[in-house]
Amino acid sequence: MIYRRKYASERQNMTDDLHTPDAASLPEPEPQEPPRSATTNTRRIDLKYNPHEGIDEPYLIFPNNQQGIAAAADLSTYISRARSLDTQAAIRLTARGSVLAVFACSLAPETMLDNTPTILGMRALNLAKPSTLDIVVDSAALLERLARIKESEMVLYLPPVTVHTEWAGKAAPLQGWEKLGTIDADEFRRASREGLAAVEKALPENPGAAVLTTVRTRIWSSPMVLEHLPEFDRTPIPTGAAFALQVFGFLPETFTGELAIYAAPTGSDGWVRIAAPGGHVLVRSGSGALA
Repeated sequence: MIYRRKYASERQNMTDDLHTPDAASLPEPEPQEPPRSATTNTRRIDLKYNPHEGIDEPYLIFPNNQQGIAAAADLSTYISRARSLDTQAAIRLTARGSVLAVFACSLAPETMLDNTPTILGMRALNLAKPSTLDIVVDSAALLERLARIKESEMVLYLPPVTVHTEWAGKAAPLQGWEKLGTIDADEFRRASREGLAAVEKALPENPGAAVLTTVRTRIWSSPMVLEHLPEFDRTPIPTGAAFALQVFGFLPETFTGELAIYAAPTGSDGWVRIAAPGGHVLVRSGSGALA
């Protein structure tokens, strides 16, 4: 379920620049002096006056050049891909210093007792100005703002209404990832194809939303068959991770090679990370709610 919350604020006096974080860590924060800010729960959010709306809003600044324009277009494509799975998709934006990480969800538990894994896509890109921000917004509203970014000289004013969704309630760790091994890219392509075929075969004619969700969850939660790779016997990779690599556009058809797989430190909720050419897929083992 998604809940929406509006910011309370008062006015006061992927492309060449896509940046994939280091394989062993996620983006670290950088020291900075933020401008005006508002607080939602425990999160501090920088604000900037949006002349188009007449109010202060959270914002991000992209490079004001062709690379910045390409990055914004790439981000729009990524969000559109997330919306192909769910037209009401939520997007989590986490800015730490000059790096923006953008998270979308392809699979998550429905209830606290649901043992479905959480599978997220993460795309990272560079900002023109350092920022500290961590919010979740509606994907459609974010796309509307991205469409107007050139009019604002590459300032992306973010939607003033945030959303709450369970999968965003628990973040993957920034550091301490340990490499488990590698898996050939074709193994992920095969698993995605076979999973899609299994979903199509299992669905009756004109399935309702509940049946569709049940079938997809069962198939995408099942582990990939990785013969001759004993290092993954204790850390199974769900088939849905392969699907996420494809649907989010992280695994180009022209790429040949292996993808590195990392495990989070002990006590970090069982996160696994797959590093691909176009982004990362993060998997949290099914253990109920993320709050």
